[in-house]
Amino acid sequence: MIVINIIEDGRFGGPQAWVASVAERLSKYGIETTVVLPEKNSNSFLEKLNQKGIRTRQFSLHRLTKQRTHLIRYCIFFISETISLYKLIKNEDVDIVHCNNSWQIKGVLASKLAGKPMIWTIHETQTPFYINIVFKFLGLHFCNVFITAGERVKNYYLNDKGFSEKQVMVIQAPVDTSVFDPQKVKEDPQIAQCKGIKIVTVGNLSRIKGIAHFIKMASILNSQHSDLNFFVIGSHFDNQRKYLEKMVAMVRNLKLKNLHFYGPSDDVPSILKAVDIYVCSSIAEASPISVWEAMSMAKPIVSTDVGDVAKFIKNGENGYVVPTKDSTALAEKVSMLIENKDLREKFGQQAREIAIKHLDIEICAKKHAQLYREIMNG
Repeated sequence: MIVINIIEDGRFGGPQAWVASVAERLSKYGIETTVVLPEKNSNSFLEKLNQKGIRTRQFSLHRLTKQRTHLIRYCIFFISETISLYKLIKNEDVDIVHCNNSWQIKGVLASKLAGKPMIWTIHETQTPFYINIVFKFLGLHFCNVFITAGERVKNYYLNDKGFSEKQVMVIQAPVDTSVFDPQKVKEDPQIAQCKGIKIVTVGNLSRIKGIAHFIKMASILNSQHSDLNFFVIGSHFDNQRKYLEKMVAMVRNLKLKNLHFYGPSDDVPSILKAVDIYVCSSIAEASPISVWEAMSMAKPIVSTDVGDVAKFIKNGENGYVVPTKDSTALAEKVSMLIENKDLREKFGQQAREIAIKHLDIEICAKKHAQLYREIMNG
C-alpha cells in the first residue's frame, strides 16, 4: 500500500514528529509512505525523515499564516501549488492521501480532484473562525475519514450534525517509550551540573505554550524555595522572535537568574533524564507530545488542563492538572513535588506505565494501519 502524507508546514514540531515516527513504523505493516513537505524551512524535518529512511518529495508549498507577505504568497500560488499536488497524486501509484491540519486546503482539493481516498488529521484545538468555516465546508463535502489528536479536537471540529456520519478515529500523538526510557538514557551534562531541584518545560517558544505563566510560576517558587533551576527547552521561529524578546525581558525584570533559555535540543530524552519535574504551561494543546515524552521518562507532571492531558494525568495519582493561565496553581502543585521526593518518584513511575500502555508509537502505528486497510477494503 502506498500512502502520500502531505504537510504544508515544514517547521519541526509535534505534528511533524508524529508524521515521521508513524511513517517509519508503518513499513512493517506493508505500508510505504512518501511525505510531501515544503522546500523552505524544512531542514530539520527533512533530516529526520532521511535518517528514518522515509521517502520524501519537496514542493514549493506556502503555508497559511497571518503574516501579510506570507498570506499574499499563499493566495498567489494557491492554484499552481494545488495543481502540482494533483499531478503528483494522479501520476504516482497512490492508494491513499493523508492530509494534516485543519488549514491544509490544497492537499484536500488535490486528492479530491485526483479521485483518491483521503484521510484528514486534525492536530489543533484553536483556529481562526474563517479557517474553521472553510474546514467544515471541505470536511463535510470532500472527506469521509478523519483522525483527531484527542477527544477535545474531535469535539472542537466535528460536533456539527453533518459530521455524525463521518468516520472518525481518535489517535493520541505517539511517543517511542523504548527511546524515552530512563534506564537507557544518560543525563544531559549541562543540566546535570546544576544544583538543586530542576524544573523544565519543552516546546517551541510561542504564546500558545504559555511561557509567560511558566516564568511567573518560577518567580513564585523562588520566593518559597531555594536551590531551584528552571529550563525552557525549544527553538523559536522567525515570527516568534518578538515574543522571545518579551519573555527574556520578563525574566530580567523579575531577576530570575536561575531561569535558563536552553534553546533547541536534538536529545530531549537526556534533558528529561537530568531534571526532576516537568511542567506544561500551555494555553491550548491537542495531544501534547512533550508531556507524553516526560511521562515516558518517568517524570512527575504538572500540566494545565489542555488537550487530553486530564485523560492520562490524574490528580494525586501520577501528577497534577491545573486550570490554564493560572501561574499560582502551577506553583502550588510544583511546590508539593519539590517538598516530597517520594511523591515525585511515585508519580513518575506511574506516569511511565500509562505512557507504555496508552501512548506508545506501536499503538499509534497499528491504529493508522487499521484505518488504512479499512479504507482500502471499502
